[in-house]
Amino acid sequence: MAELEAAARARIDAVIDAACSEGRSGLFEHEVYAVLEAVGLAAPRFRFVRDPAEVDERLLAGFGHTIVVKVVSADVPHKSRVGGVRKVATTDPLYVRFVLERMRGEVTIRVAAERPAADPVSREGPRIDGFLLIENVPHTEALGYEVLIGFREDPAFGPVLTVSKGGDDAEFFAAHYDPANLFLPPMGYEEALAFTRTLHIRYKFEQTGHLECLDLMARAIERLSSLAAAYSPGARPARWVFSSFEVNPFAIARDGRFVALDGLAEFRAAAAGDHAAQVPDVRSLDAFFRPKGVAVVGVSSVPEKYSLGRDIAELIHDQHRDDLHLVNLRGGTVRLGRKQFPMHPDMSELKHRVELAVYAAPAQAAPEFLRSLAGGSVRAVVLIPGVPSSVGYAEYAREIRDATPPGVRVIGPNCMGVFHAPDGTVRGINTLFINRKRLEVASSPRSNAALLTQSGALAVTALDKLRNSRVFRAVASFGNKVDVKASDLLAWFAADPKVDVVALYLEGLDPGEGRSMFDQARLMRKPLVVYKAGRTAAGARSAASHTAALTGSYEVFRSACRQAGIILAETIEEWYDLVRTFALLAGRRPSGNRVAGVVNAGFESTMGGDELAGLAQARLGERTVAELNEINRSGLVDTSSPFLDVTPMADDRLYARFVEAILRDEGVDCVFVAVVPHAVTLKTVPETCHDPDSLATLLLDLSRRYPKPMVVSVNAGRHYADFVAMLEEGGLPVYEDIRSAVTSLDAFVAYHLKGRDAG
Repeated sequence: MAELEAAARARIDAVIDAACSEGRSGLFEHEVYAVLEAVGLAAPRFRFVRDPAEVDERLLAGFGHTIVVKVVSADVPHKSRVGGVRKVATTDPLYVRFVLERMRGEVTIRVAAERPAADPVSREGPRIDGFLLIENVPHTEALGYEVLIGFREDPAFGPVLTVSKGGDDAEFFAAHYDPANLFLPPMGYEEALAFTRTLHIRYKFEQTGHLECLDLMARAIERLSSLAAAYSPGARPARWVFSSFEVNPFAIARDGRFVALDGLAEFRAAAAGDHAAQVPDVRSLDAFFRPKGVAVVGVSSVPEKYSLGRDIAELIHDQHRDDLHLVNLRGGTVRLGRKQFPMHPDMSELKHRVELAVYAAPAQAAPEFLRSLAGGSVRAVVLIPGVPSSVGYAEYAREIRDATPPGVRVIGPNCMGVFHAPDGTVRGINTLFINRKRLEVASSPRSNAALLTQSGALAVTALDKLRNSRVFRAVASFGNKVDVKASDLLAWFAADPKVDVVALYLEGLDPGEGRSMFDQARLMRKPLVVYKAGRTAAGARSAASHTAALTGSYEVFRSACRQAGIILAETIEEWYDLVRTFALLAGRRPSGNRVAGVVNAGFESTMGGDELAGLAQARLGERTVAELNEINRSGLVDTSSPFLDVTPMADDRLYARFVEAILRDEGVDCVFVAVVPHAVTLKTVPETCHDPDSLATLLLDLSRRYPKPMVVSVNAGRHYADFVAMLEEGGLPVYEDIRSAVTSLDAFVAYHLKGRDAG
């Protein structure tokens, strides 16, 4: 995307300066035209007059036979409704003056009639600043020949571009509807052209032989993207910010121009407090996940008294750390396991280096505790408690920031903190304060996902739901984000070679944080799976009540995810499925989108086919069909279909032989297996599912021997939990129904094929 040249900036600034000098925060239409011309976009020929008496033959020369005249007034937002827009012939200047004078009177009367009697405009009439004489641009009003392009400031993401179609071609509209499209700038010409080529309107331009219209749209999108970026919050050296800028519409004129017909813009002065995209800050984040020395603050020594701090200390002690220290103002001792720990009155009493402090004491005392860390070894603090009821979030956050010494990072408040699995080089850490009787936080050498969540309860739920898969290598519950943001954590785990997938749960974004997350996601070379709560008005209020979350527009969030290549789940159940899929299938790269499947219930074959989106049914090779026919001695299976229904008559070995046959087929890129485990021929019950010749054992063996992505659906209840657990513990993603299995596989394949094409 080309940046605005200094000359263009100077012209635009001059337009805004003039409007500001008149006490306005919006531009008149002719001023919008001037801004568009400054960035190289076409506006109609126009003249602005303050008084009808200025109209003469010389002024009207060059306009053509007909012009559009509009009243210019900051007090009249809807000009057409009050008689402020007319078409008039240019043959007689006196008649044009008459039209303008009559328009002034009509607008004044109608605006006054629409306003309440107490409104000042009703008493004094609207201020008429002048009149705009505009070239009448001949163009067709059919769909696609009018395009609405603009941008609007979003608190979390900054400027957001909007592109949608106008026009009145109802027949084409019904057949080829496109919803409004949202984008985050920058959007260069090539990217904009690729977008316009995806629009359904291209079919009309193909029919009429005018594909150059797509190029005209792309040029306008690119240049408005430049304008949005240059006049956005935090942009330098901009003195002004466009809070909104809309052209409604651009039209494809009959003479080939792509010309703006109408426009509006709102602006404000750039401020020091404007939130540009935050640069991710990864300083000291290693101290949360790989600390050298841990202190838990707020541990009670009274066994009969519940102590959140003691629960956290026990969990950390279970990680076999010999660098754990406990802090309690009253001193004393506490037993953890077989070891008696002394309680230190404050951090200054500790004789050993401590990099991570987990604060589980009263929230009111947190600022004073943070101040006490100045000059010490602590580099990271987890603030477990929430915001005190006696102060608002903004005030408490300010107290925390003011009290935090330089170089110390804070996760929280209102969070569960962190978990990191131990390995050969890292000692484990777990502050999630749910004891092991209620939640097993387990990992394996295969654990490869990082879970970042604004909700601590979601961390617990995700760990429990995916306990058999053991996909999570690290967890960060970050709560109110007074310091460490989601984008900081994204940047940290994006650089971790042992993390293949990042799972993110969000309820809200701070000003500028959405843009930072977007920028970071575009740089990531690993899947980012996201679920965003607080999408409705009720959800937003609920999120704000416990995380002080700024939720923003979900449509903007969805569009940003699509543009950045983020995998966005629309339901929390889908999010769990996608996290499981991308974590367990990491390293298995599909070479294409051709899918085959093996089921033992016909309805699952039909439902699996219904869920195909990016996937396509494979065409089995002759050799595979011959092998299947050899296996199919009973003749119960239709071997001509890539979705094989082996029926409930197939036993474990026969089932596995069918699966292996399609895995070997070079025309198959990925595979789904659907099992209704109730069939008496299968070893799927607790007593037999671990046998060497059981279906679970055989499928796991096939998964190890064949690198193609494979997913399994097990449509059953708790009686078959051992069968499911065995598959998941062995590294196969398992789903409760065929729909979830196929849609998850579809998303996995689409992500990797898109990444391959982009590369």
